[in-house]
Amino acid sequence: MPAFLIVALLWLGLVSTAIAQAPPVTLSDNADSIAVVVGNKTYKQTSTVDFAHNDAEAIRTYLTGTLGFREQNVFLMKDATLGELTQMFGSEANPQGGKLWRSAVEGRSNVFVYYSGHGVPDLATRQPFLLPQDGNPNASESGYALQTLYRNLELVRQKIGAQRQLIVMIDACFTGETGRKGESLLAVSAPGFTPAKPRTGGGIIKLVATSGTTPANWDANQKLGLFTSRFLMGAAGLARPAGAPETGPLAWSDLQRYLKDSVEAAARRDSGREQAPEIDLASIALPVAQPVPAVARAVALARDEANWQRAKAAGERSALEGYVARCGETCQYREAAMALLLEKSRSGEAAIDEQNWVRLGGSGRYEDYLKGCGAVCAYRSLAEGYLGRTDASRDPRVQDCDELAGDLNDPDRREGVKGVKFARIDARAAIAACKQAAEQQPQIRRLSYQLGRAYDKAERYKDALAAYDKAADAGSAAAMNNLGALYENGQGSKVDLQKAFGLYEQAAGTGNAIAMSNVGRMLQYGRGRPRDEAASLRWYQKAAEAGDAFSIAKLVPAYLEGRPGFPKNPQKGFDLFRQAADKGDPIAMVSMATLIDNGFGSFFPGTSSLQMLMKALAKGEAGAAAISASDVSEQKLKPDTVRALQRAAQKADHYSGAIDGRFNPVFVRALDGYARSLEQEH
Repeated sequence: MPAFLIVALLWLGLVSTAIAQAPPVTLSDNADSIAVVVGNKTYKQTSTVDFAHNDAEAIRTYLTGTLGFREQNVFLMKDATLGELTQMFGSEANPQGGKLWRSAVEGRSNVFVYYSGHGVPDLATRQPFLLPQDGNPNASESGYALQTLYRNLELVRQKIGAQRQLIVMIDACFTGETGRKGESLLAVSAPGFTPAKPRTGGGIIKLVATSGTTPANWDANQKLGLFTSRFLMGAAGLARPAGAPETGPLAWSDLQRYLKDSVEAAARRDSGREQAPEIDLASIALPVAQPVPAVARAVALARDEANWQRAKAAGERSALEGYVARCGETCQYREAAMALLLEKSRSGEAAIDEQNWVRLGGSGRYEDYLKGCGAVCAYRSLAEGYLGRTDASRDPRVQDCDELAGDLNDPDRREGVKGVKFARIDARAAIAACKQAAEQQPQIRRLSYQLGRAYDKAERYKDALAAYDKAADAGSAAAMNNLGALYENGQGSKVDLQKAFGLYEQAAGTGNAIAMSNVGRMLQYGRGRPRDEAASLRWYQKAAEAGDAFSIAKLVPAYLEGRPGFPKNPQKGFDLFRQAADKGDPIAMVSMATLIDNGFGSFFPGTSSLQMLMKALAKGEAGAAAISASDVSEQKLKPDTVRALQRAAQKADHYSGAIDGRFNPVFVRALDGYARSLEQEH
């Protein structure tokens, strides 16, 4: 099952009709306000939440630095136990017995509660609960019920009064999954599980990171939860609409819009998954100050991007020079701006090149033309063609572009080129190389596609859209697929789900496996077309047959449990695990290892569990996360298998702990480092 991390932000307050119609109340009078900030990173009985402490520290800084909370009034709790949560928030039997209730001052305190860590559902009652540091994810009685938290906080809300606000931010997962891809907290698999929504009073204003069974994600660049990251970025002023005054409080409606748009787009771009926040209307506003350090770099980059887009849209020399002069330390488009300025100054060189071609090309002196080429050499490919140099692969600019931005999944990829994962593209170098290559060899469609990938990596989405569009028009299926992703995410254009679906479908018609999978995903979630589970599975099946590991894994539950058009067939499901593993899916590899260790080895002849675990580790941190997750699944690895893996990590100088056959905290951390080193070797 895909794993994810849900970041939920819930603003609680009493908003009557009269208040809703009044001017928004700015949340700034916080001299006596109280905050509880909980960051549960390390757990005794399950995997860690890597960014939980970062989340908590960033929120504490926001509270004290922007909202004006006193440091002594912010209660920071790291790796809180059930007893500590109860002491702070009260129990079901004694809701007013908590420290928070005693600390809140009637009529003078706003209250802010933050939690980052695991959340788990009770599969029987569907009720969600927060998982304390000492909690068991398979025993709901060891957790702190979300319903209890809300009920007790409603009493705190009544105490502080209708003119004050009570804010709750919860960064947790309530479907039994974690933030690591493929990792489950529960011993029993629960695909598609939807937790119940706790009942809340009429005065509660909710910001929820995601809805239904759609996952929530991390922001790996900022090392925060995605929703928390975008909240802090939006609250620093990025949520203001273009052209709005840059001073004064931030309207709640603007933050609401920014969060929905930015979270949905980032989730699709970074993880290929849906995340649809649910945010209530509210008649409040937030003061704006400098961004907290955790997101300061991201905010600076976003502002620089906006300034660049305005300068580029203007296209005038003064606008481009103004961008370069004012961009300061964060100036990611300095080279692009200078390139445009140089391009304007090179118009004379282009005229000289045209004259040289007429003079030399007309008399067949192609070698002289090439020797005389300067910065502008528009007829290079023609001259080389007349000279019999038709192998464009020998062009060093084409070779550089292929090496820097070639896509391992692109059927147009030149033979012998390994390809580069999207996350590892050096955007600046690739843009420079591919722009020249595409200009000089416009007949080679993959160069435009690879230029689009480079722009995409640099988040220059309008440029990426133009490059992808050119390659797609030339028949590049990979470009059609990526162009569809831009339209789906609203990057470089307005969101256009129907156009995105059409592009995915067009690319899928050429046999592109990733596009087939995207068609299946769109139909699964009802994006661009009505939701159709049967059609979605058929597309996943086509993609699986074309070799897409993600789609193979999507089909496993269909055969194990039975779906329309997919009769229950466990053998088929086991076979799909092997197919997905053969295609490089680390989750399938670990699933095979656990099945082998639990008596199903006959379904996977010639394969040992340790072999599959080592293959999973070679896939990097995703493989390490899948292995760690096996310790909380119903079917676990044998202790002897874990010991063998510990010895391998120890031999590679990544593990110095006990060879005890257990997923102790030292071993779990060691797996990440071991996986990264193995990935680099491969």
